[in-house]
Amino acid sequence: MFLLFGAIRTVATLILGIVIFLGFLFLLGERTFSANLLNADFYKDTISGQDTYNRIYDQVLLDQELQETTRDLLGDIKVVSHQDVVQLLREIVPPEYLRSQVEDAIQRSVDYLNQDADTLELYLDLGPPLDLIKPTLLGYVDRRIDEIPEEDPGPPECSRKRVGELAQGYLDTFKVLSSGEIPESLPSIKGIPQPCRELIFDTLFGTTVASSPLESRAQQGLMNSREAIRAEFVAGNTHGVLKQALRPLATPLMDDAIDKLKENLDSQNRLDLIQKIAEWNPDFTEEELRAQADESRRLMNRVRGLGETAAIIMVVGGAVAMVLVHYPKVSGGMRWAGIVYVVTGGVFFGIGKVLESQLPARLTLLVERAAGQVSGIPVSLATLATDLIVSFAKQLTGGMAAPSLTLLTVGAVLFGVSFAIAILRPLLPGIR
Repeated sequence: MFLLFGAIRTVATLILGIVIFLGFLFLLGERTFSANLLNADFYKDTISGQDTYNRIYDQVLLDQELQETTRDLLGDIKVVSHQDVVQLLREIVPPEYLRSQVEDAIQRSVDYLNQDADTLELYLDLGPPLDLIKPTLLGYVDRRIDEIPEEDPGPPECSRKRVGELAQGYLDTFKVLSSGEIPESLPSIKGIPQPCRELIFDTLFGTTVASSPLESRAQQGLMNSREAIRAEFVAGNTHGVLKQALRPLATPLMDDAIDKLKENLDSQNRLDLIQKIAEWNPDFTEEELRAQADESRRLMNRVRGLGETAAIIMVVGGAVAMVLVHYPKVSGGMRWAGIVYVVTGGVFFGIGKVLESQLPARLTLLVERAAGQVSGIPVSLATLATDLIVSFAKQLTGGMAAPSLTLLTVGAVLFGVSFAIAILRPLLPGIR
């Protein structure tokens, strides 16, 4: 009989040890999901911590792979200075707006994972930035025009030949503007007598513009702005003439650039990120990605369904049951509970430390390989994604250390107390 009870206690201790181990595993999983993966602040703080928003302007949008997209965002206007490109991008897509869009997308995703939303909607609304392209670029070109030096047009003669030459000179300047470039110099009209300026303007708009190779929309725009341009021309305001002509000349170019951007957006001018991921990776369709997201959500909530309370009951209740199994040898039960706690805490603490040291390098290699197999992903974007994933992983694995160390410490205390009880056994009647 004694051997039978001993065997039962051994089996029960083993089973309870497994229960404690699994309970602690579930507890770590629950806290990881609730405190991190299902918490929007976890993603927001990590994204901010990696200087993501500045890197989007300074690196991602300047990547060679995204050169065409960036050019379209700049309305196909030729911006030479790197500093100007970054500044204009920040004006068209303000950092605070970009941040709000990213954080809204995160919140919608977390709501989906928490089953507060039925559909995963991962998009960025680019409507407001598209509306800012024209005014931002027109303001930029206006400032550039003010910096253009005026050239001496030569003797103020007003012969038909000279008038035609000056009109052609302004038409050439208009052609430069219509291509999105900024002329290096301007033929000044300040020193030309007003009657001659009127003749030049009438020649420019009478026959020269109409017979020019300018795009039809630009020609029509110039004719619609004729009176405003004439007022600046007759007044001798060289820079003012170009500013008035800029609007009709550059608008068709910017309209085409905006239309190209809209080709990648939905009817509400939203960039669907899931759709873009599917385009980058031919191995998956959008429907398959959404199906995988649904399956991941079900798995997460299945783990959550176990509940933190149930996990704690398994960890604490398992230890209590272990003591009861060994009753009246309480010291033996506590010793075994302590051993299981120490082993469980030590195992997970060790796993956490190994993951902390090994996971970043392995994830970096994995993301680099995946990016190399997918066409069209900019290097800078892949680098940013790698940094974010590694940062997420470090925080998730780093969260294992504290609770594991706590369990290990409690186990050591129980182990020590079991020996104290054995020593004090003569003073504790009924307890062995």
